[in-house]
Amino acid sequence: MARSYRLFSLFVAIAVIGMQVGTANAEDRPRPAATKVFIDTDSGVDDIFAIAYLLKERSINVLGFTTVNGNTTVSNATNNLLTLFDVIGTTKPVTIGAAAPLQLPASRVGQLIHGPSGIWFSQTQHNLAALPTDAPAAIAAAARANPGMTLLTLGPLTNVAQAAQRFPQDLAGVKIVALAGARGPGNRTPVAETNVFIDPQASEIVFRSGLNLTMITLDAFKQVTVDSAEFTQELTNDGGQLGQFLASIFGPYSNALTQGQGGLVGLPDVAAAVYVVQPSVGTPTSGLVRIVTNTDYTRGQTIIAIEPNAKIGLVTDDAQLSGLADQVFTTPNFNLFFALAVFFAQNPDNAQVVLDVYERPLLRLFERRLLEH
Repeated sequence: MARSYRLFSLFVAIAVIGMQVGTANAEDRPRPAATKVFIDTDSGVDDIFAIAYLLKERSINVLGFTTVNGNTTVSNATNNLLTLFDVIGTTKPVTIGAAAPLQLPASRVGQLIHGPSGIWFSQTQHNLAALPTDAPAAIAAAARANPGMTLLTLGPLTNVAQAAQRFPQDLAGVKIVALAGARGPGNRTPVAETNVFIDPQASEIVFRSGLNLTMITLDAFKQVTVDSAEFTQELTNDGGQLGQFLASIFGPYSNALTQGQGGLVGLPDVAAAVYVVQPSVGTPTSGLVRIVTNTDYTRGQTIIAIEPNAKIGLVTDDAQLSGLADQVFTTPNFNLFFALAVFFAQNPDNAQVVLDVYERPLLRLFERRLLEH
């Protein structure tokens, strides 16, 4: 019995020492460096939710913001961002960006969903006169100062396209995560996702830039939905001052999306924000993407080819493919696959395409941090 007691005491002592050492090691162990993120936004309702989450996320270091026309005017987008800063009690560098797409008139359709100010009637006016206005330069400066940073784009790619054209070397090491495009049906037209539709020329520049680009598509972000009534109650009861502010802009936003019927409501920008924090919530696939820049019914369509057979029509035209077809039957030992490989090499994949996300883990991460006091 005494021997058993001594053995038991020894095991306890070892366990206690192990716990102490483990605790000391955990305390001494340096925390992983926060991911550095710069955000380009058109600051509509879902943008504000995504940004609020990122500002509260301890694993993220938000470097600064540029604003762009999209869901609302660029001045509204800037005021909305500053309004959120007031509510949270923080401040970050903000640069005012493009007031219109590169070649097309500014769209005003977004106010049907986001209200006349972009966050319905909860905006606070600020003096914007002292803010800088060269958004592409701000993006490039952040990239130079923070090698390997992530550039999260939540609106049309107007600012980013100009940055890619003016500062290609500075952006070469940046990872771009863009809320953009759709492989399936669109949400602005039957074939176009809204951000790409608003400025297809800018999207085309970015997708042909050769930059490190991951696109969070409509196919993925449409899966991120919350029950409008339950979510409003959670925000109001559990979210503190920030939650009450978010509830005030979410109510009319959800009413607009559901025509007052309630039910499930999408928060697209949240998908991109959580993906930046935890990429395992999405499943990226290498793809070749082309943007339709016409001004007809196909404006803003993103043609996404994943499988090799689908890519053939994007890397060759019909005349070239017809010539290859002729050679198959007229040229001895002609290697069709080698000939096609040459075309593929000249037109490599230009994006990591996220077509699916794990909705429940994504929403758990989002709501846990957002509602945290």
